[in-house]
Amino acid sequence: MFTLQVLQHLLLQESRLVIALAIVSLSLLLLLLFRKVWGLVVMDNLSNAFAILELDVEDDKQHITQTNTNFSTSDKGKQVGRKSNDKAVVKNGKQIQQNTATTSEEYRMPLVWIDLEMTGLDIQEDRILEIACIITDGNLSKQVEGPDLVIHQSKECLDKMGEWCQTHHADSGLTKKVLHSTIDERNAEKQVLDFVKKHAGTRTPLLAGNSVYVDFMFLKKYMPDLASLFSHVLVDVSSIKALCIRWYPRDNKKAPSKQNKHRALDDIRESIRELKYYKENIFKAKSKK
Repeated sequence: MFTLQVLQHLLLQESRLVIALAIVSLSLLLLLLFRKVWGLVVMDNLSNAFAILELDVEDDKQHITQTNTNFSTSDKGKQVGRKSNDKAVVKNGKQIQQNTATTSEEYRMPLVWIDLEMTGLDIQEDRILEIACIITDGNLSKQVEGPDLVIHQSKECLDKMGEWCQTHHADSGLTKKVLHSTIDERNAEKQVLDFVKKHAGTRTPLLAGNSVYVDFMFLKKYMPDLASLFSHVLVDVSSIKALCIRWYPRDNKKAPSKQNKHRALDDIRESIRELKYYKENIFKAKSKK
């Protein structure tokens, strides 16, 4: 009886041992299987990650190549531009002066000279008849002539002009040209705007002229995109003249006389010539003692 109990006990212990070993073996098997599966997942993720990195590298290479190509093309364009522009200031596409710059890089502290001929001075009622533009550098040593445009207005609009405007615009031939013009204010604005952007570049130019604040007011009303390019600081030759009359009357008497043609481009040329005189004869450096 004792022997049977011992055998039963041993069998029970052996069964427990077998079960325990089986559990341990199964656990080890599951652990190995899990590690294998996890390893595959990790490796797959790492592989994907490296693939992404490799794609990024390729993208970077393409970007760098494209950027270099763009810079190269741009540089070539600039070189071609310099070669083609070495000779000239242009007037509506024609050369008018040798060794004068036409690229925006060469117009330091640009002055944009604009003159308008209007039906009158009432900003609420009157309209623009003509606009002309010349750009100079800040030293007045280089210049380029831009658009000189007659703007169409109706006969009814012209008939409302005062006596002074009717007389002078008729005598200059402007009235007749206005009636035959096919250019409206919007088109004229775009042409001048493109010209200023081309030659003034990213700099904020100063608007210049005689009593130019009046022209600026008309630009703000009828050509607002063009007006928005300019600084609030105006270079008004009329104001400089007024001071020279008071402070340097003798020198002022020698200033260039006005022809009073009352055409936009002619008026700008006279304004530039007048300011050059003041610069050379009044705004001059003191001699060292």
